Amino acid sequence: MLLAILDITLPVLLMLGIGSILYVLKIHFDSKTIGILIIKIATPCLTFSTLVRTEFTLVELSLSGVAAIMVMVLVAALSLPFIKLKGDRLGAYMSCLLHPNSGNLPLPLCLLAFGEKGLALAFPYFVIVSVSQNTFGYAMIAGNLKWKEFFFHPIVISVTAAFIVKITDLTVPNMLLNTTSYLGYTAIPLPLLLLGYALPQISAGNIKIGIVYAAARLVFGGISGLCVIYVLGLTGMLAGVVMIMASMPVALLNFIIAAERNVEPNNIGGIVIVSSLAMVVLIPLLVWFVLWAFPV
Repeated sequence: MLLAILDITLPVLLMLGIGSILYVLKIHFDSKTIGILIIKIATPCLTFSTLVRTEFTLVELSLSGVAAIMVMVLVAALSLPFIKLKGDRLGAYMSCLLHPNSGNLPLPLCLLAFGEKGLALAFPYFVIVSVSQNTFGYAMIAGNLKWKEFFFHPIVISVTAAFIVKITDLTVPNMLLNTTSYLGYTAIPLPLLLLGYALPQISAGNIKIGIVYAAARLVFGGISGLCVIYVLGLTGMLAGVVMIMASMPVALLNFIIAAERNVEPNNIGGIVIVSSLAMVVLIPLLVWFVLWAFPV
């Protein structure tokens, strides 16, 4: 069991560490450009090629998306009284608790833990959180809703295309599948390197607020994940994927939007960095729990 946990967690931790070392050694790269490549090209390509090739049915894939929505509803229900009790700004802090890191950390974990089948099951969950964060999450922090981002999000387009292929049983040319696969492979290491590179640059801000909200995100996410798994009667690989996705730390995008719109960026930056560092420490424990509780 220990070797299996190390096989899954060590590559993730090493790639995060390499990203941080690059920053410390002042080996700089354009984070914005890399981020655009990940969001607009690599991840949509990986999403399309994985969903088209997977043996899972649309019903099985859709169940992952339903689980994501249910987890977010439960997290929102837990977060609302928590934020009001603390007297903090509702929109910005709700987005932090509602929108975890759904891409650059959990997708590699699902791939390493369950292989390409696990990755395929993680994508519908990832799509729900990603689209919500880029639209409603932006509105919560910035104060205005970007409907264009909702309808023309690259992930939405790639998932729609993949579902059309599966529904109509179209044959996708190998040259197209190979191209999207090769581009998609970069969506595993690049986001981890980028996250590792970004962490040393974020101001820790108010450490107390960071610790409180980081703990709330991990607790609310974990509890909600377990509840949804029980309610939907999920088992095995799908239950493990949902648990991993639900337990992730606050997404870096929350800080990026907060910094862009000058909405308490120091406090939100502190939440992101504390929750991310906490999850780096907790990854082996999470993987052990998932492998123990939801054997495939």
